[in-house]
Amino acid sequence: MSETNDLPGSPTNQIEGEGETPPEAPAPAESQPEVPEVPEPVTSAPVPEGDATGEPAPEEGEVVEGSAAPEAPAGAEGPAAAPPRPKRRPKDAAVARAFRLGLPVEGRVEQVIKGGYEVRVGRSRGFCPHSQIDLHRVENPEEYVGKSYAFRILQMRRGGEDLVLSRRALLEAEKAEEAKAVRATLLEGTVMLGRVAGLADFGAFVDLGAGVMGLVHLSELAHSRVAKVSDAVQVGERVRVKILKLDDTTGRISLSIRQAEEDPWVRLAQAYPVGSVHRGKVLRVTPFGAFVEMARGVEALAPAREFPPASEGFEAAVPPGSERDWLVLSVEAERKRMSIAPAPEPGSPEAAKVEVGATLQGKVQKAERFGVFVWLGPGKVGLVPAAMTGVPRGTDLGRRFPTGEELTVEVSEVAEDGRIRLSLPGVEPLPAPAPRAPAQARKGGDRPRRDRDRERDRGRDRRDEPAQPAAGSGSFGTSLGDLLRAAMDKKD
Repeated sequence: MSETNDLPGSPTNQIEGEGETPPEAPAPAESQPEVPEVPEPVTSAPVPEGDATGEPAPEEGEVVEGSAAPEAPAGAEGPAAAPPRPKRRPKDAAVARAFRLGLPVEGRVEQVIKGGYEVRVGRSRGFCPHSQIDLHRVENPEEYVGKSYAFRILQMRRGGEDLVLSRRALLEAEKAEEAKAVRATLLEGTVMLGRVAGLADFGAFVDLGAGVMGLVHLSELAHSRVAKVSDAVQVGERVRVKILKLDDTTGRISLSIRQAEEDPWVRLAQAYPVGSVHRGKVLRVTPFGAFVEMARGVEALAPAREFPPASEGFEAAVPPGSERDWLVLSVEAERKRMSIAPAPEPGSPEAAKVEVGATLQGKVQKAERFGVFVWLGPGKVGLVPAAMTGVPRGTDLGRRFPTGEELTVEVSEVAEDGRIRLSLPGVEPLPAPAPRAPAQARKGGDRPRRDRDRERDRGRDRRDEPAQPAAGSGSFGTSLGDLLRAAMDKKD
């Protein structure tokens, strides 16, 4: 008779409806049963330490009520299974709950240690890396010591004794929410204030708030020509910008400083009347003149001819970046052009009034074959005709009157268009040249031109006729024909 297997959980030995006895069950193995491994306490996993109910785990060595070690099955051979390692109770239940729910905790920075900061959070010790203390790079770590901040727990070790914290995670989350709110208020065409956050070769990046960045292209920085971005704006400067385009797909925002400001040329004629003097800064110098910034977005040209003549050129008198007073000569607001000249000092010879009969002091600007140009002051250049220079005809005026030479002149005439005619004091004009002698008569004497043309045409006709053969040089047939024609003419 087979013995019945009395192990708990074993299948029923007797099959209902049959008288036969099932074969005997195999005896249990004599080897020792495997002991399941107990995992280490939770470190960086998002599941907090404790049981499934959320209650804190017991301290080491304590046994949680209702969780006694399981008994070995009845009849099992071999040593009993080892009880599981007791779970560690969190050092601070509030910290464990904050880690489980992702809530921020308040911590005080105790000191700077290798790689970061030591932070005290309640009864727990925390560590915050340098890169997680703020949004930007920290130049002076000591400025955070002794201050309390809100942190997010990234990792919890040894039941909360060691924490890995981040302040940057909270700041980025707050900034992201603010950025969403700011971007929701942006509309194309609106004008708002921003702060220049960075410069590039192609434009400037402007922070509209909460880290929402827009780009101002180089061509949209000012009404005037801008060669370098740093010439128009600086990092940290507050500027007014107009939103040109919002691209929801790429998130790019196109801005303009130029369109956010009033065009300065609209009221330029009233602000800069002809003859007024204003301060300006030299931007760049070219062979034909100097470009001067008279106001933000307004560039004027000082032509080279308006500068006092000098042998070394006008460039030495107006280096880029220098400032001085300028005299407004003309304004064309529609074409956005302004012409200026260096303003004369009060009491200087250049400030003298130009009128007929006045004797003025000037400088030779240039000499031409027909006369000498004399610079009398800003916007005032006169001409001394060659006949009034007192030098013989054919003399090189450039050698006689070098550029930049001081010259005393008298005003002979002032035309309505502003042209000034000058002369040298005490110099009489040269006599007019004698008239040219009449051209000699052509070959043929005083015969009428018609007769001469007729004779020329006859000679041309003769040249066109074929030449007659000489006597005795023709062929036999030709000589016989001529003789017969002559005999018939004689008979007639």
